[in-house]
Amino acid sequence: MVQKLIVGLTGGFGSGKSTVAKAFRGLGAATIDADKVAHAALRKSSPLFKKIAALFPEALSGCGRYFHREKIAEKVFADPAKRERLEALVHPYVYREIRKMAAAAKRKVMIVEVPLLFEAGFEGLCDWTVVVTCKPSTRMARLKSKGFSPVQIKAREKAQMKESLKAAKADFVIDNSGSESKTGKSAKRLWERLALLRRQKPARFYDR
Repeated sequence: MVQKLIVGLTGGFGSGKSTVAKAFRGLGAATIDADKVAHAALRKSSPLFKKIAALFPEALSGCGRYFHREKIAEKVFADPAKRERLEALVHPYVYREIRKMAAAAKRKVMIVEVPLLFEAGFEGLCDWTVVVTCKPSTRMARLKSKGFSPVQIKAREKAQMKESLKAAKADFVIDNSGSESKTGKSAKRLWERLALLRRQKPARFYDR
């Protein structure tokens, strides 16, 4: 039986979590994107569909078969109470699904990318945790290039734990302020360290 390591990957909005997850995937890890799992909760077949529809009727499509995710995002980042109610529905669902996916994975290392890893208590799923950090100016430039306005960026940052607090809680920190190639090298160094370590708690790792 394969002994698996489950590594939680998180970071602030726009820090480059997906870039680091991609690097780990290229090194041989299996990856789970919690956002994609959460999106499944918005499908008609989801057990949460009716409850979410009652919470966000204005976000339903004309045919009532799916949600406009942009409309939900607009509402939750403007209304903390609604965001909390949505998270109370979705987080337990995502937690259960990730547990199932991790149990079924064949790879020795599973990277679980969760934006709200610490906020939602998902670190309990993980053997170790990694936080991706990024300089504010670099983050802002990257997000603006993706079409996010300063108002949208601020609203999303406000909904998350400060990056410095995430970094203080994590076992490993990777700085993604540089090029993708540089970040890939940092991921490789961490990957090599994971290969040597087992489940004992490691000394903190900060790669910049």
